[in-house]
Amino acid sequence: MVPTNMLTQDSTFGSGTLRGPCRVQLVYGAALFPPEPMAIVELRFRPDRQYGSAFSTTASNLVIWCSTTTRAPDDLSRTFDENVGEDATEVFNGTAALSSAFVGPPEGPKVFDIVIPLGRPFVYDPAAGNLLIDIRNYGAPGASLLSGQARPDDLASRVVGAVSASLGSPDTGAEAVQLVYYPTNVPPSPPPRLTRGPYLQKGTPTNMLVCWRTSRAADSRVQFGLQPDALQWAVTDEAPVTDHVIALTNLTPNTRYYYAVGTSDTTLAGGPDYTFVTTPTNAKPTRIWVLGDSGTAGQPGYEGLAAAVRDAYYAYTGDRETDVWLMLGDDAYLSGTDAEFQIALFDVYPTMLRRTPLWSCIGNHDVNPVGWPYLQIFHFPTNGEAGGVPSGSEKYYSFDYGNIHFVCLDSESSDRTPTGPMWRWLEQDLAANTKDWLIAFWHSPPYSKGTHDSDSWDLSGQMLQMRQYFVPLLEDYGVDLVLGGHSHDYQRSYLLDGHYGYSTELLPSMIKDSGSGRPGDTGAYRKSGLGPQPHQGAVYVVAGSSGWVTQFIPGLQQHPAMYITNRTLGSLVIDIYSNRLDAVFLRETGAIDDCFTILKGVPPEPLRLATFRLGPSRIQLQWKSIAGRSYQVQWASGLDSSDWLPLSPVITATSATTGWTNSSLPSVSQAFFRVVQVQ
Repeated sequence: MVPTNMLTQDSTFGSGTLRGPCRVQLVYGAALFPPEPMAIVELRFRPDRQYGSAFSTTASNLVIWCSTTTRAPDDLSRTFDENVGEDATEVFNGTAALSSAFVGPPEGPKVFDIVIPLGRPFVYDPAAGNLLIDIRNYGAPGASLLSGQARPDDLASRVVGAVSASLGSPDTGAEAVQLVYYPTNVPPSPPPRLTRGPYLQKGTPTNMLVCWRTSRAADSRVQFGLQPDALQWAVTDEAPVTDHVIALTNLTPNTRYYYAVGTSDTTLAGGPDYTFVTTPTNAKPTRIWVLGDSGTAGQPGYEGLAAAVRDAYYAYTGDRETDVWLMLGDDAYLSGTDAEFQIALFDVYPTMLRRTPLWSCIGNHDVNPVGWPYLQIFHFPTNGEAGGVPSGSEKYYSFDYGNIHFVCLDSESSDRTPTGPMWRWLEQDLAANTKDWLIAFWHSPPYSKGTHDSDSWDLSGQMLQMRQYFVPLLEDYGVDLVLGGHSHDYQRSYLLDGHYGYSTELLPSMIKDSGSGRPGDTGAYRKSGLGPQPHQGAVYVVAGSSGWVTQFIPGLQQHPAMYITNRTLGSLVIDIYSNRLDAVFLRETGAIDDCFTILKGVPPEPLRLATFRLGPSRIQLQWKSIAGRSYQVQWASGLDSSDWLPLSPVITATSATTGWTNSSLPSVSQAFFRVVQVQ
């Protein structure tokens, strides 16, 4: 049905209602409609014959309300709220695919082929008043200009304003609208379809959030239990919504549960694979999967890269459950829209999302202030409900898993100064932490010479400011591992402490262990304290190649704080149990390009020769050492000789691993070498 006097009229109106961002209230007089009540299920618009064109686009964040208003056409209030009727109903919230073939007579009117199916029908009775359609378009411009008219006798008008404003500007114009409806005595519409999820959020020892999206508004129900065929408990919410969030509470720590999601009368998803394990309160073997800059699915030229990284991890972990899942930002390219999150996150990781809660930090491509889809999709702790001190913000937060304390920071959109709320919260959170392990993660890394240079100002000084202001605070409280993305490569540091300046200002004393961190090589990185111990060193990892890899900036070399730098696709897998952390960088091919180990609560290694390489005219040695003590490389012609001669000068160690290289070898047919502590 089309309001009568709009059916054939097309006056080159050129309205931008669906081009956004804007808020528009359209009122249509009751006299335009048949007298019987109707359930409106679809809105249709048409392009303007003069200003419109064929198009295909996506309205990434569109919200539509309908109500019966007492306000008359051409008499709408400038104050939006004063026009809304008491039966105001949200009929659409989410992403809408908009397109038009721009067909119809050259002089108009064109066909009503711009279609918005409503997630919830709106029952409108013309006898009760006029119809008000309230459209809030948070997205960027996209749809072609719409047909409409501005006549004093058309029984229609509108108010137009900013999307978040309380006031608008009234005018006599209105868009030509086609309403698809059915009489209110027809059978109810079919059950809603599952269009997103389910996905898990904010897991704690006793709580879990279960989230999903449906094709139309409906009530919510989660059934759950200890066996997949015995879901004896249920949590319901009668409010009709399209984005569903249900909290399961009073759970038992470290316990497997099974669940199914749906409505009060329909199950939409469930089965043995819909399961999760609650967070433990004590130390247990913990597997952590880390993805950085993974949101490239749907971007031309990067098809299948994130999926290859995913599949390599699935093959690697096998039946071993993923306990903690981290994303290091840029979860959706290029603008962090809801549609991009659907393609790059929900369509790529459906199995993991329904089994393991996802914890993420904000990347620069996730910052979308128009509706902030990132903050609408994710639900992170703000009140300390997952461990740690309440942050009051989902942009930065902390949580515990067993004997591990995780800190998520926002390097992109929050105040990064030491007087800002994030820094002050972090200081309180770290002071309260007593867990054995401390892992921090944010998007823009403090050390990088990859596709982003931490010596430069970069986008807004993120890397520099995080290094200058937050790294010292974290090291004051004994951080063990810091994870970042942003550079689309893999970089891993030595065991570091105290490096807050530019790469040229790195001193040997700032490297606590200059070895590889590999037990089969120079040995694991060792820290004497178990629990928060200040300034014993941390490993800094850039793992921003889970969705794509880009080349270095021309002329840029490896950052001197890094032990290894790879321009390869992959993800980081971390295993922690008791006082040991093992990490591997897993390629999309299944190969392992790097590994390292951190041991806590152990003394320094005794003096031992760790690596020995002898060439025709070159000798290289590395040995375990104690900073501040002095060593010397010596040689002898036989093991039984008492005549050991110095081959090197006295070397004062600056880290837990000391190396020495020399091109002058003894002119003998046989020689033995040793390292001795001389002071």
